[in-house]
Amino acid sequence: MSENLFFSSLLATVMFIMVLCPFAEKIGLTDRPDHRKQHKKPTPLIGGVSIYLAILVTLLINDFQLPHQNAYLAAAGLLVCVGLVDDYKGLGVRIRMVAQVAAGLIMTEMADIKIINLGDLLFTGNIELGGFSSFFTLFAVVGGVNAFNMIDGIDGLAGMLTLVSMTALALISWFAQDMLLFNFCSIIIATIIAFLVFNLRVAGRTSASVFLGDTGSTLFGFTVCWIAISASQGQHPIIASTTVLWIIAIPLFDSVCIMLRRLSQGRSPFNPDREHLHHIMSLTGYSVNQVVMRLASYGLIMAAIGIIADLLFNMPEGLVLLCFLGLFTCHYWGISYAWRILKITRYIWMRRKIKEGAEFKKKEERRGNERALMGNEQPISVKRRALKDRRFTPTEQQLNMFYRREEKMDDPDYRKRLKAKIISSWLNLYIGSQ
Repeated sequence: MSENLFFSSLLATVMFIMVLCPFAEKIGLTDRPDHRKQHKKPTPLIGGVSIYLAILVTLLINDFQLPHQNAYLAAAGLLVCVGLVDDYKGLGVRIRMVAQVAAGLIMTEMADIKIINLGDLLFTGNIELGGFSSFFTLFAVVGGVNAFNMIDGIDGLAGMLTLVSMTALALISWFAQDMLLFNFCSIIIATIIAFLVFNLRVAGRTSASVFLGDTGSTLFGFTVCWIAISASQGQHPIIASTTVLWIIAIPLFDSVCIMLRRLSQGRSPFNPDREHLHHIMSLTGYSVNQVVMRLASYGLIMAAIGIIADLLFNMPEGLVLLCFLGLFTCHYWGISYAWRILKITRYIWMRRKIKEGAEFKKKEERRGNERALMGNEQPISVKRRALKDRRFTPTEQQLNMFYRREEKMDDPDYRKRLKAKIISSWLNLYIGSQ
């Protein structure tokens, strides 16, 4: 069953992307270049709607029923519709927030997926939210959606980080033998892989051929929140609530840090800028693909730490939370002093490049010497030494002339004539070179 769902959603995503690309270019549903963006030509914003349609078609053609399927499709469909309008015409922050809250209400009230238990965070027993569960869930969902929306700043980053989170949740559900959740994760993973084929800078592409848009980034964030809360809550949770923080650590770190910095500067937390983690890494000299691979690797390490601490070592949830907050504090400090760290990083990077260049030069010289010896020629290093040893050796007559001129230097008239002669010589040399 999982194989059929995987390949059905994979092929459906590819099909919808290829069909919708020309249509998006025709109606102007594209992301146009400006001073904040790196791409050079308008790029279709149909990644999110293609993924949603692929999920819908996969569920219709396969004999598979998701837990609370209708509620998920309704909430995700609402976010996709609002995201499409936002990508096409542009909407204010308030309208998008209202749509996210509405999707969260569908999740909490129709599907009854809520955060009701935070675990033993204070070492005094489980913290039950009771009547505050719906409000806290809405806060968490809106925060998660915007975290994945904010991380979508360079080609392939949002897709790769979502792939890391979904893979972690798929492995947890597979180990727990929760096949319904595992199949749901398989569908989402397949759609992400198909989208990344068009979004990553691979196969000689210098920029993505398709973007997620706000449609896709909000869909990714909402889906991760839906699955993560389902896995950590209920009568038989398969992971602790604190483990979810580790699974979405990189988007969470970046969004919270950037919001705190904007608020401290008196700006709106939703104002766009180029001070995200991926922008700072790009300024250190890393290419787009290097930034994506490094952040995806960091996300994978963080998810592995959370899963191992929870499932393998069964660490107390309060201790896991303290470790997470300590790591977040270090990250926030690093981002606050990012420009100083950036100078140090650039210096180290330049020193490394200079060292690599010197080592390459030595290797080339060694190879040249070996080739010269095989051809019975003089080695390059010997030739260079011979050139350095060719110093000017004056004759006795030249030395006597120099000494006589030195004696004449005491005469002011001679110094004036010599100065005029030097100026005339340099002038003639300059005119001749021109």
